[in-house]
Amino acid sequence: MASLSSYLFSTLSKVGSIGGSGIPDFHYTIGDKIEAFAGKGIWDVHHSTRTNDAKQEATVFVLAKARGSSYTAVAQNTLKRMRTLRHPGILRYLEGAETAEAVYIATEPVTPLTQALDVDKSDELKQWGLYKIAETMRFINEDCKLIHANLSAASVFVTKAGEWKLGGLELVDSPTPAIATGGSSSQQQQAYRYYTGVIPGYSARMAPELEGQKWDVVEKAKPGAVDGWYLACLVHEVYNGGLRSASQLQSQGQIPATLWALCQRLLMPDLRRRMSPSEFLQTASRQGGFLDSEFIKASIFLENIAVKEEDEKAAFFSGLDALIPGFPQAFSKFKILPELLKLMEFGGGDAKVLSGIIQIGKGLDEQEYNDLVTPAIVQLFSSNDRALRFSLLEYMDSFIQAIPSAVVSKRVFPNFVTGFLDTAPAIREATVKASLAIAPKLGQKTLNSDLVKQLVRLVADPEPGIRTNALICIGKLCTAKEGVLGLDGDGVSESSHRYVICPALLQAFRDPFPPVRSASLAVSTACASKWEAPEIARRVIPCLSPLLIDGEKPVRTAALKCLNAMVSRVEAYSQTLPDTMAKKVVAPANASATVPAGQASGSAQAEAAASMAASDTWGGWAVSSLSSTFSGALSLASSSLPIGQQQPQMQQPLSTPIAAEVSGSEKSKVFASATLSKPAAAAASGTSGSGWEFNDDAWGNDDPVGKGWDDNDDEDGWNPHVLSTESSTPAAIAATAATTTSSSYTLSAGPKSGGMTMSSTQQRPLLQPTAAPAGSSMPAAFKASLKLAGSTANNTRKPATGEPGSTTTTTTPRRKGLGAMKLGGGGASKNTPPSNLDDFF
Repeated sequence: MASLSSYLFSTLSKVGSIGGSGIPDFHYTIGDKIEAFAGKGIWDVHHSTRTNDAKQEATVFVLAKARGSSYTAVAQNTLKRMRTLRHPGILRYLEGAETAEAVYIATEPVTPLTQALDVDKSDELKQWGLYKIAETMRFINEDCKLIHANLSAASVFVTKAGEWKLGGLELVDSPTPAIATGGSSSQQQQAYRYYTGVIPGYSARMAPELEGQKWDVVEKAKPGAVDGWYLACLVHEVYNGGLRSASQLQSQGQIPATLWALCQRLLMPDLRRRMSPSEFLQTASRQGGFLDSEFIKASIFLENIAVKEEDEKAAFFSGLDALIPGFPQAFSKFKILPELLKLMEFGGGDAKVLSGIIQIGKGLDEQEYNDLVTPAIVQLFSSNDRALRFSLLEYMDSFIQAIPSAVVSKRVFPNFVTGFLDTAPAIREATVKASLAIAPKLGQKTLNSDLVKQLVRLVADPEPGIRTNALICIGKLCTAKEGVLGLDGDGVSESSHRYVICPALLQAFRDPFPPVRSASLAVSTACASKWEAPEIARRVIPCLSPLLIDGEKPVRTAALKCLNAMVSRVEAYSQTLPDTMAKKVVAPANASATVPAGQASGSAQAEAAASMAASDTWGGWAVSSLSSTFSGALSLASSSLPIGQQQPQMQQPLSTPIAAEVSGSEKSKVFASATLSKPAAAAASGTSGSGWEFNDDAWGNDDPVGKGWDDNDDEDGWNPHVLSTESSTPAAIAATAATTTSSSYTLSAGPKSGGMTMSSTQQRPLLQPTAAPAGSSMPAAFKASLKLAGSTANNTRKPATGEPGSTTTTTTPRRKGLGAMKLGGGGASKNTPPSNLDDFF
């Protein structure tokens, strides 16, 4: 016996060393031996792979011919039956070979049932396994007219999906003896007659008719009657363990009651009363029977789904999600999942099928998911079926995280982005919602160049719901750096936010659909930290202000919240700015008292800004600033009066008419003598006696444009109604021209124009336009006067009354801020003198 074992070991070692390459027409390697099957059958079972494809696994059965002729005979019978019998319930044959040393059979990768039961003892798998074995036995007995005669736990193998496959075909043969060529009966060589002794443990489960060699009874028995006994033996081994003697078959043990009643009928000694596997299958599948379960029904439906009607499929898949959690994980992974993927691939699935795939995929590890689910999902994205694409978008967040980022960027996203351009609104909206799920899988370039721009484009979509969801999606992407999405990179770039997203948000402020306006405000509030403070002041707040009085309360509430966030941002930025941008000029101690006009203006502005910070009210600063602005630029006719003499003035706001009526001649006198007075004296007193009305407008809050007043002159506090009643005689004007280096402007009624003119008494050298010093502020009116003064060389000059040829009369340019002033009178013609001062204001 020792020498035989040594010989077998040597033979198997040679087989293993050959690795399949030395076996004719056999392309599978001989791997590790499955020790769990040792002694359970006549075969040595090995793990295996295909020689030219290591990923294609297999199981190889090897029998050394040195064990004897009987072993060789049953091995040859098994190889013959494996090649000719093909059924889903029979162990799938891949390849076989026979040499002088051994017989080789390669099958699909399986595990012996005895080993599988130690790992998974699920009742559902046992039910399904017995169902499949009974169905396969019916095929062998009734369709093939054969007897298996070797059904036991050692002849059943389990696939990765948990399905039971029938093997052990060593004794399979026909109950009818072969007929010789001459018509006489040949020697009966049925395998189950002569070779039962080579099967380990066969005597403990041998059928009574075979043990008693009642071959005539066996030949005349109904199909499957003999194998009914062996089916009962299998049931006993599955629930109660190994079978050592036939007497154990009479004990129920752990066998369920509904199944035990059937076992009693399978163990009937009389073949005529014994239940066959086909009858067992029929009886156990009845309502309330052992095989009447949702798991069995679902498994049967999936196997035959190709021939089912559409309404049957819809009814089945509607309840599949509730059934999957109760199915064995291995069965769901390797049996149900492939069927569902196949169904989706050929266009027979919908959202429910995809839901089942995703639910099963949650129980897979990363490698299994990439091997089973990822290829199918990637292929489904290229489908033109809108229903299928909608299902993929709807369940995007359930499966996209398990797909590698490289696969998403190269194979999924190019097909995904076409949903933004789809003509169906449902597809566009589903694509927007799915963007949040796919964004973490995209690179920075793809995120900012493709995804963000597509979402911004949908802010102008015709469907208001899509516009709203697009804004919400943009907001979540912009705040991803704070942990909303957890993007791998820096999220939305600063340039994308500034040049792509910000204009879209400002446009959405004016959207007619209230939820869109609310969404744009919410996004702006969440992204307030990303806005530049100068942009907020110049662009956002002007667009935001009208929404504070929006007709919808949610919009008003969101607008107020957004405004507070924006103002806080601007306030924080303003604290970082210096007190003034003007450069203060400090004169040396030995310097002359005369300071250039430009430098004096810049210095005065700096002092005015400082006084503003120290002042309790804004009025005092406004007057100081205004005085500094005009310092060195305008010298009014009032400077010719003695110091300390109060100038009589007339002040009238634009908003109120002149209270007192004046005669026509007096009006002309008043108007003829009206001059623009310099508000220098008021700067010291801070009262309105100088002609400035502090409470009229918010002077000092306008940004200078071009170093002068901006276009909003009607809001800068300038009061054109400050009129001086100082005499404007030629002598006074001449005296003023002789004692000052600046110009004096006098409003007078021209004798022919019928309107208001401005007389400019000027010294030629001092009126040439010069560049203003940096930081100074020059009134626009003064700029205009310089331009006019420089351009009068070629004009026809008319001497004014009291001035010998030194005064040029020009029409004063109309300032935009003097909106109430009508040059030339109200409704009168251009050359008609005004009859009322109200016409000018």
